Amino acid sequence: MSAGPRSVRERAPAKLNLGLRVVGRRSDGFHELDSLFAHLDLADELEAVRVPEGSADRLERRPVGDAWLDDRALPLGPDNLVARAFASVRTALGGELPAVHAVLAKRVPWGAGLGGGSADAAAALRAAARLTAAPFDAARLAEALGSDVPFCLTRVPIARVGGRGEVVAPLALPARTVVLVHPGVPVAAADAYRWWAAAPVDVAPMDETIDAWRAGGASPLANALEPGVAARVPEVAAALAELRARASGPVAMSGSGSTCFAVVADRAEGAAIGAAVAARHPYWWVRVAVAAAADETGATG
Repeated sequence: MSAGPRSVRERAPAKLNLGLRVVGRRSDGFHELDSLFAHLDLADELEAVRVPEGSADRLERRPVGDAWLDDRALPLGPDNLVARAFASVRTALGGELPAVHAVLAKRVPWGAGLGGGSADAAAALRAAARLTAAPFDAARLAEALGSDVPFCLTRVPIARVGGRGEVVAPLALPARTVVLVHPGVPVAAADAYRWWAAAPVDVAPMDETIDAWRAGGASPLANALEPGVAARVPEVAAALAELRARASGPVAMSGSGSTCFAVVADRAEGAAIGAAVAARHPYWWVRVAVAAAADETGATG
């Protein structure tokens, strides 16, 4: 059996939808999208260790000292995207991947429109590639695992994403500071798309969002899923209203929600806005991050 190092670590940066346009529904049931994705400098971390032959995969979670996240239950069974990613590699290799003990440190909320689970799955695919020398098609497995996983696998700072998420075109665009607000309630992607289908909303072509991001202007960032979610999830509507009342830059919801964000001038402005929002809503998750951030730390063995 071909094997790489016994233990590896991978960062799993969150993603942010800077714009999302639903082009239509595909014959496979998924929606055709046109979106602008950016990686954040906010990341989970996955450690994966090969264990002796005859052992079973094991996934654990390590607290990170963030009470908001550490106190929330995270399913760690076979449906977790990390477990599914390792299982998909083992199936693709006919059992060539050894059993893995994986430890996940969560700094990104899950079910929040930030691609937390998808980023973890991409990290697991990268870890698996390093733990075994046997080749496999990580891009194909990423597409099967979820619509956000292909972008997360690339590690590029920012890209235009099409298809159901598998078409990733990297762009040279500047990094910007954002305030992230998750109002403490999850939104299922299936619900967000169902609400959109009940009252379809079209938004500006992504070229306009890309031009606005490049120019640093205040043009609104458009997410076609946002009106349907905000109309049915009052916490999302409240988060958007809080940010719009305080930020001079554009405000939008990320992905299918429920995280909302505001683009700000710098970390100082972001910290001031974040502190004001957190003071009014102490049970919300509020953070300042950089969008279109390069993943400079890489992986460690």
